[in-house]
Amino acid sequence: MEFVINTNILFSFFKQDSTARSIIIDKQLKLYAPKETFIELTKYKDEICEKSHITKKEFDRTISILSSFVETIPKSKFIKSYEAAASFLSEVTKEDAPFIGLALYLDIPLWSNDKALKKQNIVKVFSTSDLLKIID
Repeated sequence: MEFVINTNILFSFFKQDSTARSIIIDKQLKLYAPKETFIELTKYKDEICEKSHITKKEFDRTISILSSFVETIPKSKFIKSYEAAASFLSEVTKEDAPFIGLALYLDIPLWSNDKALKKQNIVKVFSTSDLLKIID
């Protein structure tokens, strides 16, 4: 199965015992994210380390592992889908336009635990609990 993966799921990968981490590592999903996603993760390095109780060295190792499971796509590849998504999204979900745009471009669902994204009808959104129901 293929999914565009949202940043909130990627944040949880840094917690050793997270469900998202076990799914990403064990379930052989094909995952995609906008290229800028890993830049955003690095921007929040200190916060992620604090909340996940890991060192900066562990963060660097973990982000390297994570990047081997997620293929990144530059926005230039899906710019038209991104623009279409941005024009339909509310102000609450505009920051997620790159993820919706990429999902539109690839014609696959989005994996996100963001409840506001479930309310849009541009692409199908699976939460972690939804995903567990279909992959187990």
